[in-house]
Amino acid sequence: MNNSISYFIHPKIYLLAVTLLMLNHLSLAQVDKTKKIFNIAIKSVRFSGDVAGKEAFLLKPSLEVGFGIQMPINKHWSFNPEINLAQRGHHGKLSYSDSIYTERTVTLNYLDLNPNFELTIGKVSEFSSNFSIWGGPYFGIGLWDNTLVESRIPNPNKPNSYITVSNSSESFSSDFRRLDAGFKFGIGIVSKRFVAAGFTYQAGFANITAAPVQTYNQSLGFYFRVFFDDMF
Repeated sequence: MNNSISYFIHPKIYLLAVTLLMLNHLSLAQVDKTKKIFNIAIKSVRFSGDVAGKEAFLLKPSLEVGFGIQMPINKHWSFNPEINLAQRGHHGKLSYSDSIYTERTVTLNYLDLNPNFELTIGKVSEFSSNFSIWGGPYFGIGLWDNTLVESRIPNPNKPNSYITVSNSSESFSSDFRRLDAGFKFGIGIVSKRFVAAGFTYQAGFANITAAPVQTYNQSLGFYFRVFFDDMF
């Protein structure tokens, strides 16, 4: 009887051990595997420096979308080069009185190269959620743009009334340079090595206007990323 029971139990124990070893191997392989990245971010952008020094800042929503590759260095570090189509710019208001003002909206669209490094904190596996900190320099080239200026002024044909005058122009060809560079970083949560979400900040170090005027891009927002491999 004992030999009969042993005959059935031993193969099951063996199969269970092999299964656990295979799952452990697959889990480690997934952690160390190169993955593709889909990135999307919603940000509020603005200028800092001389150009916007006297303006009141207004909300300027922007969108960033792009792709990248996550290349593991070890279980906690990875190199994540990305290329993104990113909006930057500014929305400001300069008031001359309670009724007279100029409101300016600048929209700049860049193609950004982001050679980021990422640190994942905690026990890393395909089944865990971890904090991550990532960042690195960015290099951008301006693609297309627009500047819209709306001025509320007294109506010359009707006393005690006002009119709004709008003027639209190209930004890169008149006021701003196409090349931009700076530093970008984020902090968030990675869930099961599949999705990540958190906050990101971007600060420009390159002056995008002609000297002696100084103007720099800035942004603060929320990002969402999906990591996937060749099976998708």
